[in-house]
Amino acid sequence: MEKLKFLKSKDIQGKIYLVLSIILLLTVGYYSYTNFTKFFDMREEIAVNEKLHSALVSVDQTVADELKKVKEEGSALEQKIKNELDQVLPKTENHTALTRALEMFSNNLNRLKDPFVVSNLQYMKLETPKSGNYQVLPIKMTIHSTYSNFYKFLDFIDNSGALSDGSRLLDVQSIIINFVSPKGSQNNLSGQDEINFNISINAYIRKS
Repeated sequence: MEKLKFLKSKDIQGKIYLVLSIILLLTVGYYSYTNFTKFFDMREEIAVNEKLHSALVSVDQTVADELKKVKEEGSALEQKIKNELDQVLPKTENHTALTRALEMFSNNLNRLKDPFVVSNLQYMKLETPKSGNYQVLPIKMTIHSTYSNFYKFLDFIDNSGALSDGSRLLDVQSIIINFVSPKGSQNNLSGQDEINFNISINAYIRKS
């Protein structure tokens, strides 16, 4: 009887041990599975983060390059406009450049059959308006011309001051036609009506 109890006790202990072993194995297995899953999840997350970081670095570099390009283009445009403005509204009277521009226009236009001759070119004293960051340089001249070239000269003055060609800003103040040589008259070689006119124009200088 005692022996039977002992065997039963051994059997129960074995079953308990087996159950505990299974529980332990299940616990260790679950723990290992959970940690391995977390480990793989972490690896995937790290890989994603690395890709994201790489992408962000690439984007940052692209943005930096674009900003640098925009800044360089902006500086170049600013300098271009400044250079053009220095020609249209210079900070000095610059008689030499202005005289050269008028002579160039006259030489390109003047022909025996279609004359345009500038004479008695005078630069007057600078005037300073009460308001405005500019000064006025009055210019007077006498021109012998045909009517067609006279209108071309007025167009030249009217179109001056464009940034696109950097021409000096000019405007007409007064015109006095004091001599007319009709075609066919003595000393008229063009075969067109010719005129002499006195014209006053203003050029402008910026103060700052």
